[in-house]
Amino acid sequence: MERRFVEATGARSRLVVVIGNTSTTMAIFTDDAEPLTERLQSSSFSDPAIMLETLDMIMQRHGPFLDAAICSVVPDIALRCADLLTSTSAVPVVHIGSGLQLPFLLRYENSQAFGADRVALCAWSRRLFPEEAHIAVDIGTAITFDVLDSKGEYVGGLIMPGIDMMSGALHSRTAQLPLISIERSASLLGRSTGECIRSGIFWGTVKQIEGLIDEISRYLREELGESSVGVIATGGNSRMIAAEIDSIDIVDELAVARGSWLLLELNSPMAEL
Repeated sequence: MERRFVEATGARSRLVVVIGNTSTTMAIFTDDAEPLTERLQSSSFSDPAIMLETLDMIMQRHGPFLDAAICSVVPDIALRCADLLTSTSAVPVVHIGSGLQLPFLLRYENSQAFGADRVALCAWSRRLFPEEAHIAVDIGTAITFDVLDSKGEYVGGLIMPGIDMMSGALHSRTAQLPLISIERSASLLGRSTGECIRSGIFWGTVKQIEGLIDEISRYLREELGESSVGVIATGGNSRMIAAEIDSIDIVDELAVARGSWLLLELNSPMAEL
């Protein structure tokens, strides 16, 4: 478990829990510029005792919270976490989703199918680029692109497999290819099976994302008349991949947590306190 703590900060703290397919981030937002964070594997929350211990430890270290937000792509863990928060702290809990008051206009065939993490990321990217079209890329277990125009209207998006998913698929669907941990590949071409897999997935992902950003930006400018396009990247693999792509303006691994905090500010019954 990765921990970064400071002294307790008082009763105006807000707790955000971002539950992903692979990892969970707990972020404590105060008046400070940066939230305090704690990360653990989402699989840990299959044990209610671990979840309770973690929540109890956070509350002991950071004092009472005004409220909490849960942004989850794993529904059963989200429900267990909400029940524990309600029973242990008795604070309002906001579930991040498309049904909340949003700082952007979501146009999607089935808004309920628009993931909570994507809702939060669009909310934060709109805050960062309030008068500019932009592309929000989440490079995690899956890779998602979500695009807003300069008026804050949702234009559309893309979903593709993440790098670990690609590595796992090569291993599970072939007889002889090994499971390879993907990291930055120094060379374009490999000289062993492992190097070839690593180079293929790493550079293939870089070029896919780079090419899609270029193509989406061209569409926004030429088809929708946008004068400029901002790009933000987040997700567990964002720093590794974005380091190779000049067109990405901002890399922030906490963007989904920040967007969840923003939506909590907009939607919590405690928002005016």
